[in-house]
Amino acid sequence: MEVLSLVGGSLLSATFDLLFERLNGYLSDQLRNTKGEVRAQMEYWKTLLPKIIAILEHAEENQKTNRFMKLCLDDLRDLAYDMEDILEEFVIDAKRPKLNAKSKASTNKRQKVTSSLKNIFRFKAKPNEEINYRLKDITSRLQRIEKDLHTLGPINSAMGDKKESHLTAGRLPESSLLEDWVCGRDSDKKAILNKLLDDGGSLEQDFIIPIVGMAGLGKTTLARLIYNDEKLKARFDLKVWVCVSDEFDVVQITRTILEQVIKKKCVCDDFGSPQEELKKKREELKKKREELKKKREELEKKCVDFGSLQEDLKNELSGHKFLLVLDDVWNKEYGQWDVLKRPFMSGAPGSKIIVTTRNKDVGTMMRGDDGVYNLALLQDDFCLPLFTRHALGKENFDAHPYLQDAGKKLVKRCKRLPLALKTLAGILRGKLRRDEWENVLNSDIWSSSEDRSRILPALRLSYNHLPSYLKRCFAYCALFPQDYEFKEKELVLLWMAEGLLQQQSRRKKQIEEEIGHQCFHELLSRSLFQQSSTNKSRFVMHDLINDLAVDVAGEIYCNLERGVGDEKLEKTCYLSCTPYYHEFSERFRVFDKLKHLRTFLLLPEPCVYADYSHRYIWCKRILHEFLPTSNRLRVLSLCHYQIIKVPDYFENLKHIRYIDFSHTRIKCIPESVGSLLFLQTLLLSGCRQLSKLPMTIGNLNDLHHLDMIATSSLKEMPSEIGNLKNLLTLSKFIVGKDSGMMRLSDLKNLSQLQGRLCILGLQNVLDVQDAREAKLDNIHGLEELVLEWSTFDSDMEWTALDNDRDESVLEMQVLNWLNPHSNLKSLKISCYGGKNFPPWVYDPSLFSNLSSMKLRRCKRCTLLPSLGLLPVLKELIIEGMGSIEAIGFEFYGQHGSFPSLAELVFRNMPEWKEWSSPAGSAGEFPCLHKLVIENCPKLLGELPSNLSSLKELDVGRCNGKLLKSMGDVPSLTYLRIEQISELTCLSMSLPSLKELSIQDCNEVLLNSMVDLTSLTKLNIWQISKLTCLPMSVSLPSLKELSIRDCNGVLLKSMVDLTSLTSLEIAYLEKLTCLPESFTQSLTALETLHIEGCSDLTCLWEERTEIEQSLLPLNLKYLWLEDCGALESLPHAMMMRMDGSSNSNTSMLMSRLENLEICDCNSLKSFPRGKLPTSLKNLIIRDCEGLESLPNVDGDYNNSNLCLDLHGLPRVYSSQGSCHQLPTFLKEFTVTYGGEWLESFPEKMLQHCTRLQSISIENCETLKSLPNLDCVSNLVGLFIYRCEVLESLPGELALCTPNLKWLTIDRCDNFKSLPKTMYQLKSLQMLCMVNCPSIEFIPDGGLPPNLKFLELSCENLKCVPNSMGQLTSLENLSLLGEALTMDLQNLTSLRSLRIEHKLPLDIVLPSSLTSLTIWHEDNLESIPGKLFQNLSSLQCFKIVDCPKLRSLPKEAFFPSLAELYISSCPHLKQQRFEEKGDYWTLACSIPYVQIAE
Repeated sequence: MEVLSLVGGSLLSATFDLLFERLNGYLSDQLRNTKGEVRAQMEYWKTLLPKIIAILEHAEENQKTNRFMKLCLDDLRDLAYDMEDILEEFVIDAKRPKLNAKSKASTNKRQKVTSSLKNIFRFKAKPNEEINYRLKDITSRLQRIEKDLHTLGPINSAMGDKKESHLTAGRLPESSLLEDWVCGRDSDKKAILNKLLDDGGSLEQDFIIPIVGMAGLGKTTLARLIYNDEKLKARFDLKVWVCVSDEFDVVQITRTILEQVIKKKCVCDDFGSPQEELKKKREELKKKREELKKKREELEKKCVDFGSLQEDLKNELSGHKFLLVLDDVWNKEYGQWDVLKRPFMSGAPGSKIIVTTRNKDVGTMMRGDDGVYNLALLQDDFCLPLFTRHALGKENFDAHPYLQDAGKKLVKRCKRLPLALKTLAGILRGKLRRDEWENVLNSDIWSSSEDRSRILPALRLSYNHLPSYLKRCFAYCALFPQDYEFKEKELVLLWMAEGLLQQQSRRKKQIEEEIGHQCFHELLSRSLFQQSSTNKSRFVMHDLINDLAVDVAGEIYCNLERGVGDEKLEKTCYLSCTPYYHEFSERFRVFDKLKHLRTFLLLPEPCVYADYSHRYIWCKRILHEFLPTSNRLRVLSLCHYQIIKVPDYFENLKHIRYIDFSHTRIKCIPESVGSLLFLQTLLLSGCRQLSKLPMTIGNLNDLHHLDMIATSSLKEMPSEIGNLKNLLTLSKFIVGKDSGMMRLSDLKNLSQLQGRLCILGLQNVLDVQDAREAKLDNIHGLEELVLEWSTFDSDMEWTALDNDRDESVLEMQVLNWLNPHSNLKSLKISCYGGKNFPPWVYDPSLFSNLSSMKLRRCKRCTLLPSLGLLPVLKELIIEGMGSIEAIGFEFYGQHGSFPSLAELVFRNMPEWKEWSSPAGSAGEFPCLHKLVIENCPKLLGELPSNLSSLKELDVGRCNGKLLKSMGDVPSLTYLRIEQISELTCLSMSLPSLKELSIQDCNEVLLNSMVDLTSLTKLNIWQISKLTCLPMSVSLPSLKELSIRDCNGVLLKSMVDLTSLTSLEIAYLEKLTCLPESFTQSLTALETLHIEGCSDLTCLWEERTEIEQSLLPLNLKYLWLEDCGALESLPHAMMMRMDGSSNSNTSMLMSRLENLEICDCNSLKSFPRGKLPTSLKNLIIRDCEGLESLPNVDGDYNNSNLCLDLHGLPRVYSSQGSCHQLPTFLKEFTVTYGGEWLESFPEKMLQHCTRLQSISIENCETLKSLPNLDCVSNLVGLFIYRCEVLESLPGELALCTPNLKWLTIDRCDNFKSLPKTMYQLKSLQMLCMVNCPSIEFIPDGGLPPNLKFLELSCENLKCVPNSMGQLTSLENLSLLGEALTMDLQNLTSLRSLRIEHKLPLDIVLPSSLTSLTIWHEDNLESIPGKLFQNLSSLQCFKIVDCPKLRSLPKEAFFPSLAELYISSCPHLKQQRFEEKGDYWTLACSIPYVQIAE
């Protein structure tokens, strides 16, 4: 743990600093009444802790070389945790009397609940002896360690001069000299060169260009490329490169720049001298060199006179246009930068400074957010060339194709980081054997100290520059596995729970969450975190940054994915793991060694399993066995796991601060949660079955976050939540009907709430005084507010409601008193029953920050509020307002114009008829970018006339008159019109339109559209009567065209599509081929997709060689699907057989990369020739008439081609002409052989040495398999519904020694397996299913290394005795009739499924964890002795046993985590519920499901 040894002191210094702060706080607050020995001991701690902190500030340098210091720091860490625990226990004991008193004061209505909680809140004083012993033990340990640390004082002072050594270790100073080869940074170079060559703008603002990115990204390399670019030689008089690194010494940097400037000027003066003046120039140069020497001597004398240095530099730069590169800058202090840059201002206009830094804050400080250039990871296309260049000296694998597969996987593991790519390539430099590359691939690439030493020092510098409080936060991230995506708030709350957040300023008191968010953004700005590329709300660490976190975190942090020795587990305090099913027992074994755990994170699985039973098993073991004894726990996360019931033991977890049960199946939270006095965070989002919160929740005074988003079963909340005055997050507030439940007035105490608040059940407010007392306007931190009355799913229910009650007035009064604070940014009002909205909804003085408003299903409202006055409203969505008939002046308000509105949506307003603007108004909606009007069939009035900023217009299922009167919209870029059949004309001009979609409209609509010259995307769907485009429609910029469900004649009128790159044609009638007038202009076409054109016989008519030059030359993707009449493909897509390219036709489509042909049954053959070598994917599926494949003979060497063949019966039949498949083929699939396929050509697989999988399905007439002599690498063989096939080749074992999976399913005439089956020693899975002709297994027995065996053939009489020797077998499924032997010798068997007939006297192995009894018609009871050995059984399933009436008590093992019963009518759900006859046996099982 070399890195830990560098940082342990720093981390512990911050830990003890925080501990000292808490001790002071506790003694002055919660423990102020503590007296006697206890008080004296703690006061003594206060005197010792500052001394220890002072020593620790210098200790981190020493433990790298001092083993004794390392041991002292380990002892200190353990001591700090013990001190924190005992302090908190004293605080808990001090609070308990208040809880007891509160418990006794409970109302009679909750007497039953109160009495059940006496044990939870009863004050239990600890024996004085125990308290004194623990206190004295800590004191003596403190004294001993303090004494030990003092003995190291001389070492501290001796090491003082080495303080900087570790900061700069591992990173050599960089120079401006170019590397021999750089790739992938051309676009970055171009972007920065444009900035350098731009002389515009203010000199002071624009002359600095910061390049920001994480370590190893290539910032310095990019700066070198730019610095040495030829374009800059004539641009700048002077170019200077300075490597700054971690220490920002303004004096030294200024001196270095001055020396470089003087030297450069001397060299520049001699550059380009005429030959006749050479002698004279040499003499002058000699004099200048002497002057330079004198100036250097003067500079050395002026080392203390900084003012003179700056003055000299200013004079040297004055009037010169210079380029200065400051490489690797760390300084964030503006004052130092401001001093350094003063001389630079004397330079000529156009001077520039390039700064490279890992910290975005540095760039922002110099230039501001907008001026920072964020360097991204290397693009995928450039990673492989960079890797191969450094590993093989070439830019590809052409000379070493056998290394390509391993190389691509290695490149992928470098995650696009150039430093990692070059380092890994360096490891492989000179190694040309495949096994050497595969050994590196199969190892932990960065595990060896030698390899890590090349990468981590560069990254470690980023860590060394962190302040101590950030180092602790970063180290905690070691719990996350590689590629784990986390949310900002999630991580901040974890830090807070572990006490890692510390006040940095004594002047300003901050809440911990604010400190946490500041820490997060500082780590983000330093490039230690990155935003996820797939989810902008999540973040991730690069793999190597993750490795760095693991390195610095040390042995107290453990992620089980990385593996850890048993001896280190005993020291683990922070643990995360992923519960993979196959590693359950092995992983859970380590939990017994965890005695000091503070964090337990059960992380979601990265992949989805079909069987989730292992989740129940994990959760049961954790909840019932592990957690009750984990009494030092601070963090518990079991999110996304199948928890149904949580045991009521939380009083043991007295230190816990963070609980995450989100996305589980829990129905209620135990009442003992109310005893968790330090609990800060309780996450329950996505618990859709949660219906009850504990009545004791009001005791959690430290609770800050209670998240209950998406808890649809939760209908009420206890009123005690209103007492939680420290709550910051309360995502849901449900107004209850019954006493003891939340009332709206309970909001008055929750003034600290922040973020989002959803108030539901407002129909339950019966007294307007409750709304008045809620005082929503006192909640200053609220940004998003949802107010929702009853939600109804149908208009019928609303009608019934209106007839039964009239609460419109009450709801208006309630809403009137729910005005929020002016900080609100988003408001949504749903299912409100009033007829009007109160004035606060549209009060511009109140809503000065409101940017979004949604009014949904307020069906009684007849008038919209005057929202046009809201100054910053950007999004307005109005839908389901069934009583609105007109929108007019009242919508805008007095002089209102919606000054900031960018998006306006109206949906599902069936009675809306008129939309009128205020009289004389011409400036409404000045910023409107998007307007959507959907399903407003009666709207006839004009749209607003002056929408000068409108860019997107979406109108559907409305009256055709709506758009007829709309004026010009010059800025419109997107227009969608759907199902408006009456619309025949648009009068608007569309000069900026880029995307147009017309669906199910009148065919003459397009005639009125003019000036579509900017259009880049056009969709024409479901307009069957449209046969031609008007001559006036010109589409010179069109790039994407989609035509669906139209007349094929339409294509003839489409010409001059020279910019088109993507074309989709689907379900066009009367289209036999693409018209010549249409195709001859498709010179830029890259993607062509034709689907469902039933009349299409060819793509285009064949032409002469000269005419064929007009065909799509740049086509990369061709997809033909469901074109039943297609008979031929164009000849131009093929190469000549000899591979030559000397004619116009040989390489017409040489760029084709993907060819997919599906369900084209009339296609018989491919054109003559070979496929282009550019082809990467060839997919041919379900073309029943195809008789031959394109030429892919054995000598065809395109190793990049992936071939996917399905459903081609004639290709492989005797009528076909397929003789050989290509050598590169890895998967071979035949689906549906029809009546033609009886056998395969003898030499079809002769060259398929790479073939790994054969799948043959639905070949009803197939009698034999292809010859398997040459497929020694075959791994899988799958045969399905081949009804005539009788057997496999007898030499199967000899030909396929690597076969791992063999499946034969529904082959009615299949009679036997080869006698040499036992020789298939690689076979791991054998499935024989529904093969009625199988009666026995060959005498030779089964393959010895099987792990999965399924024998479900109805006439199979018995299994061979050799099955008892399958010691590797883990999963067995077979018919009960064939089970004639005991299975106790199958010591690895974990899962057993028995069908049809259960042998009642069978002996099962003790290793069994899953047992399934399936489809047993006559089974009435199960004998208890069947379970006599099954002490490890975790999952028990019974399916389709109609006569089964009872279960033995022996079936309910303590280890059982899942009981699943389906289609067993006598075993009903009620029998397993409370008061049922199986309740006492089943209540402890985490998951019980009875499917009727």
